[in-house]
Amino acid sequence: MGSPQFGKMAPCECQKNNWNSGQGERLKRYANLGPLERLRFDTALRDGREGFADPATYGAVLESARLYAEKPDGWLVILGPSGSGKTHLAAAVANQCVEDGRPVFFIPVPQLLDQLRPSNFSGGDGGEFPDSESLFLQVVNAPLLVLDDIGTGNLTPWAEEKIDQILTDRYNARRTTVITCGIDRDALPARMRTRLLDPDLSTVCEITAPTSTATPTVGDIPTRMLESMSFDSFDPRGGAGATRAQQSLLKDALGTAKAFAEHPDRWLYLAGPTGSGKTHLAVAIAGLRTTLRLPVTFAFVPDLLDHLRQAFSPDSRVSYDRLFEQIKNAELLVLDDLGAHSSTAWAEEKLYQLIVHRYNSALPTVITSRVMLTDRDPEDGESGRSGASFSASIMSRLRDGLMVSERFLNVPDYRNRGAARPPARRSSGTQGGTQRGRGRR
Repeated sequence: MGSPQFGKMAPCECQKNNWNSGQGERLKRYANLGPLERLRFDTALRDGREGFADPATYGAVLESARLYAEKPDGWLVILGPSGSGKTHLAAAVANQCVEDGRPVFFIPVPQLLDQLRPSNFSGGDGGEFPDSESLFLQVVNAPLLVLDDIGTGNLTPWAEEKIDQILTDRYNARRTTVITCGIDRDALPARMRTRLLDPDLSTVCEITAPTSTATPTVGDIPTRMLESMSFDSFDPRGGAGATRAQQSLLKDALGTAKAFAEHPDRWLYLAGPTGSGKTHLAVAIAGLRTTLRLPVTFAFVPDLLDHLRQAFSPDSRVSYDRLFEQIKNAELLVLDDLGAHSSTAWAEEKLYQLIVHRYNSALPTVITSRVMLTDRDPEDGESGRSGASFSASIMSRLRDGLMVSERFLNVPDYRNRGAARPPARRSSGTQGGTQRGRGRR
């Protein structure tokens, strides 16, 4: 009586020893790490995986994860592209906690969502989690929870709701949590962003892709093109065999492109066959804007459509909606080689949405294409259509003369400018003399 231990259960020494010897195994089973027990801090690459992670940012995140594992507090959020080592670091935190005798529960979010769906259960026969409710409660109430790959794939409304419930409950209770995510921080859904990036709760670490192997983003212009395709390097004399009339077309297009680059207004449409110089002028416009530190977005149309398709990939760090909005609302957009893409229904729909939005908003746009907009007299030469065409809905907007200024470069291929020009001949001017000259060549 009067002892502070009165009325409390206490194990005898033999049972205490048994408990301590089995505690590690119980913590391992509870942690749910399975084969990830091998992922520890001492097995982590100091500079990250070559070609997947920038060594400087990976090293900083590795150190942050070590410090967090020593004394877990608040949330640790690790952002980075697929393959950059996020899962390794999250599992290393969990394994360190198990070694230190702290309970931790690790689960990949795709696996969690699969097990939460009631259709995946058979009334509790033999599964690790007898029903979705008990798993949900375990995830919500775990002393330390590790959620790996949150936001992976195209989430259904049901999945988004479940993730939001888990994050909100743990956020409000300030329960210790580790989260890995492959989504760019600016592309996170609003509610998820407010929780994951809360500076009062979260330590946010980001692993970036190595600069040397990073995939160019939409809007980037290769340095080589900027250096070689300027207004100064554009030759209005054209390729071998260019007539005075064709040289006049090039000179007019050069002046028009310069004026547009200095004061972009409405649309400039540069049409012509391959090698006519239309891409050169489009890049020169973008280059001048870049030199003046003014915004410009350059997109080769087939590559743009590939980027949009890739935005649907589970590994994409940029959401489709964000990427498409970036292109649609660019202050100045250069679309190179419109009509060179594969003409699928999906591609036509995206291009239609893009062109209609910029047309209705009167946003400055430069377009290059092999498709001619206006009819020409037969004496003007070939149109350069190359079999490409646009839908009637797109063509009707491109043909609006109040919005679109077309420059048609019906000139020889610039790549032939190094070829020897045919020598000037003095002939009688008869057709027969000309035919004989061609025959000798």
